[in-house]
Amino acid sequence: MDTTTIQYIAMAWAILGVIMFPILLKIPQPYGRHSKLNWGPLIDNKLGWVIMESPSFIIFVALILFGPKNPETVLWILFSLWAIHYFNRSFIFPFRTRTQGKKMPVVIMFSAIIFNLVNATLNGYWLGFVAPPYPDSWLTDPRFIIGAVIFLSGFYINQMADKKLIGLRKSGQKGYFVPRGWLFNYISCPNFFGELVEWTGFAIMAWNLPALSFAVWTAANLIPRALDHHRWYKEYFKDEYPRKRKAIIPFLV
Repeated sequence: MDTTTIQYIAMAWAILGVIMFPILLKIPQPYGRHSKLNWGPLIDNKLGWVIMESPSFIIFVALILFGPKNPETVLWILFSLWAIHYFNRSFIFPFRTRTQGKKMPVVIMFSAIIFNLVNATLNGYWLGFVAPPYPDSWLTDPRFIIGAVIFLSGFYINQMADKKLIGLRKSGQKGYFVPRGWLFNYISCPNFFGELVEWTGFAIMAWNLPALSFAVWTAANLIPRALDHHRWYKEYFKDEYPRKRKAIIPFLV
């Protein structure tokens, strides 16, 4: 596929994300605290997580390393940021969680695999096969610098939020607890907010349509999930839950 074809596919993928957003607002994804038994066969939560997230790491890395392009400095940086995030997401994060015995529907796992296959292929193929080379001057371009700051800020937020959420449930404990302190004073899902910030920053750094399409889909996927989590928190904890707390974007959503 040539440059134009990939750009058209990325535009179509982004438009589909915009179309799916209002639909996803009405359909809670049935795993974790939203688990349901009427979505078909189930799989162990940790195993399902590894299977559904690992394509984002494996495919993107393979397309960059085995593609025909000789990666320049900027490309190596973009490659590293993606690879670090998804290595953690695929092979470290699920084994840090304290979710013994929890299951997820197989259909959710497969839908996530498709989602990750498309995003990793679009971005990996673009960068590894058809993208115009980034000049070294791109390292001092405001878009690259601003995007890098945004990405790293989002990565930090995501990691800190995960650490605090995992720490809520001590070893052997079950059930749910109200997260408090730090960004949890303002939003229910700083972990999702961090990812949203990350991939917005990546899209600015990379400045291409595949990266933009991924940022659009990140928002289309995580904002509805955050709203579902927020509603669940308020229903489950009732008066104990802080009423002024938003779902995913401080003071706004």
